[in-house]
Amino acid sequence: MPTPPPLPIGTRTHSIWLSQLLLAIVVVVIVLLVQALSPETLDLWTFTVGVSLVVILTTFALALPWQRLPRWTVLTVPLLDIVAVGLMTRDAPVDFAFLWVFPVTWIASHYPLWATGTALSAIAVLVLLDQIGQPESANATMRLAIVTLSLTFIAISAQGASRQTRAFKRLLRREANKLSETLTRSTRQERELSRVLGSIDVGVVRISADGDILEANKTYRDLYDIDPDDPAFAPRSVEYDGFEGSPLGNARRPLTRARRGEQFEDERTWLYTADWTWRALAVTSLRLPNDHGLSSGEHLLIAHDITAMISAERARASLATRVSHELRNPLTTILGFSDLLLEDTSLQERTRVRVEAITAAAERMMSLATEILESAKQAEKAESIMTSTDLAKVVADSVESFAPAAEAGGIRVVLAVSEPVSVLGDAFRLRQVSDNLLSNAIKYTPKGGRVTVEVFRSPAADSAGRDGASSNGASSNGTSSNGTAQHDQAVLCITDTGMGMAPAELERIFEPYFRAAAAEASSITGTGLGMGIVRSLVDEHHGDVSVTSAPGQGTVVTVSLPAETDAGAGRLSAPDPDPRRETTDA
Repeated sequence: MPTPPPLPIGTRTHSIWLSQLLLAIVVVVIVLLVQALSPETLDLWTFTVGVSLVVILTTFALALPWQRLPRWTVLTVPLLDIVAVGLMTRDAPVDFAFLWVFPVTWIASHYPLWATGTALSAIAVLVLLDQIGQPESANATMRLAIVTLSLTFIAISAQGASRQTRAFKRLLRREANKLSETLTRSTRQERELSRVLGSIDVGVVRISADGDILEANKTYRDLYDIDPDDPAFAPRSVEYDGFEGSPLGNARRPLTRARRGEQFEDERTWLYTADWTWRALAVTSLRLPNDHGLSSGEHLLIAHDITAMISAERARASLATRVSHELRNPLTTILGFSDLLLEDTSLQERTRVRVEAITAAAERMMSLATEILESAKQAEKAESIMTSTDLAKVVADSVESFAPAAEAGGIRVVLAVSEPVSVLGDAFRLRQVSDNLLSNAIKYTPKGGRVTVEVFRSPAADSAGRDGASSNGASSNGTSSNGTAQHDQAVLCITDTGMGMAPAELERIFEPYFRAAAAEASSITGTGLGMGIVRSLVDEHHGDVSVTSAPGQGTVVTVSLPAETDAGAGRLSAPDPDPRRETTDA
């Protein structure tokens, strides 16, 4: 049969042990001093019996299970201590009456006033008994008065302090219970809120009054492709101000604005996700009132995915266009035969009126169909054109969006841009180039590493010499995707201190799904498509990509694009736009 576990030491038992052990320790010290200084005192039977009684009481105090005994049984211990001290004091050359302070303080601290009075009365009786048989003197009377009054004062002080302590403990207990109830209620509300937020198909973020992110539900994390374990809360999806528009800087992002305390309603934001799809969001930031059981000043950021609604609107417009187009053919036939009938001079007047009514109705329908077609053409007109674009600003926006991911990985990103660098290009696609290269550089650079991003304008002679070397394969550790250019170049150069690649791997870097051996061996995820997409986008801009690398020494990727000149400023049609390209890891 297993032995039951020992009962825990209660507050009462601990108090008894402490009070009795203090008296026992003092008595032991006194015995040692008496043996050294006044050994004849040990011959007194009263002193010996008193010390023995204290030792016996201490043994019982340590051995008895006080938590199982009635509270009033404890009172016998200090009362017997009073008797033991009285025996030690009787006939002793040294007055040990000060030892009564221990049992009196004990009783006054833990029992009502009548128990303290009983203890003081017992002490007075013991003092009187000590005076019996001795000649009366003023000293004896003075001793009785001083001992009684001193112990009474100590008892009253101890009892008052004990009452205050107990009252304070009760107050603390009540406040602790209230705090515990409040905490339990708040925790329950937090769980209920989290359960509700997790079950809805709308992205929701809770933000504290100080701008800290308290919680984001699964829908929001899935929309923005945020790793649940990422403390930096860095999204892999990119926000734009319109379909294929300009990326939003960090200060203009809805989450950043909501963390600053801004309130807005149903603002349209376009999201380009990590799986290369566009999502349209209606984003709202609102401040919660104080009657929701949450902290004062909290904000909610709510993101509705309205992609399906916009797609339905476009489908409806497309249907209207098709119907209008199909109506034109029979209407043309009707109008044609109506005109032929009206040209017939033998047509009766009554019939002519009816044909004219048919013609007028057909013309109105033709006019309506034409208006619908023209409206649809204007709405769907989205010709992708290359315009004057500041490559430096595009890259700076890209660096800003990757700053949280770099900070979380302990990587320092340095942006070196001295002035605007203009190119004729598509800002959206150039942002994709920068995002892909930055993503790779940060991903494959270890903690404590450095990524340097440079954007500058290079004269034709310098760029020709540099690009020519890389294109012709002059270096064993470099590769290039294109030929050279013979005019000024806008250069984007990204240098990292990452794992690097071997020369044989560099030759295959632009192949779809290719990843270096070191990347495959690591826990870093990737698809091997990023560099191929970069080369395709750079080719569309008549540019060049060159890569140099060495194992353990990092990688340098250089993108060269034709810089904009005054003579070439204008608008050129972009070849075969594909809006479904987006940041992908190599």
